[in-house]
Amino acid sequence: MKEQKSPSIRIITDAKAADTLINPKTLRMLEPFLANDCSILKAANKTGVKANTVLSRVKRFMDYGLIRITKEEKRAGRAIKHYRSTADIFFVPYEATTAESLETMMAERERYWERLLRKAVVETRSEDLGTWGTRIYKDSRGRLQVQTAINPEENYSMLDQNQAALLSSWRDSVYLDFDDAKTLQSEMFELLKRYQQKSGSQRYIIRLGMAAIKS
Repeated sequence: MKEQKSPSIRIITDAKAADTLINPKTLRMLEPFLANDCSILKAANKTGVKANTVLSRVKRFMDYGLIRITKEEKRAGRAIKHYRSTADIFFVPYEATTAESLETMMAERERYWERLLRKAVVETRSEDLGTWGTRIYKDSRGRLQVQTAINPEENYSMLDQNQAALLSSWRDSVYLDFDDAKTLQSEMFELLKRYQQKSGSQRYIIRLGMAAIKS
C-alpha cells in the first residue's frame, strides 16, 4: 500500500503575503495552484479571468513566495510552465496582516463577498421584478418585518417555483435558548456542507451566519 504524503504547511509571517491570502479576490486567483500543479491557461479557464491577468498575478504570488514553478512542458515554441503553491496549507496569524484589529480584518475579508452577494441579488431581482419596494410592518406575532415587496400589499415570494433561486434575509430578533442555537448552528452547517459537495452548472454565492448579540 502506497504511503500517503503529509501535506506541507507554511506559517505566513510576511505582511504582503498575509494580506494576499486573506483577500478573497486574490485568493481566488491562487486557488487553482493550491496543492495542485496548474498552467496559466488552465487557471484562466477555471477562474474566468484573462490569461494575461492571471500571469501578472502569478508573478506577484511568486514575489511573495506563495507560488513556484514545478515543471516546464516542452512543445513547439515557448514551453508551458506549471505552477504550484509553496505549501499545501497556509496558516495566516492575525498578527501577520496589516489589519488594525480582528474586526477590521474580518470586515476587509468579507467586503468582497458582501458586494458580490448584493450585486447578484439586485441583478436577479431586477430580472424577475423590474422594480420593487420595501414593505415595513408588524406580523401577526407583533414582530417587525422588513420585506422586499411587489406593492404595499404583497411581499416578493422568493420560494415561488417560477422565480430564480435567490435568498437574502436578515433576522436580528430570533430568540433562542442555547441548546436550540447549537442545533440551528449544526443544521445550517450540515446543509451548507451537503450542497457544497455538488457540482452543478451555475456558480452561486451562499452566506449563512449567526451570532449572539451582546450589545
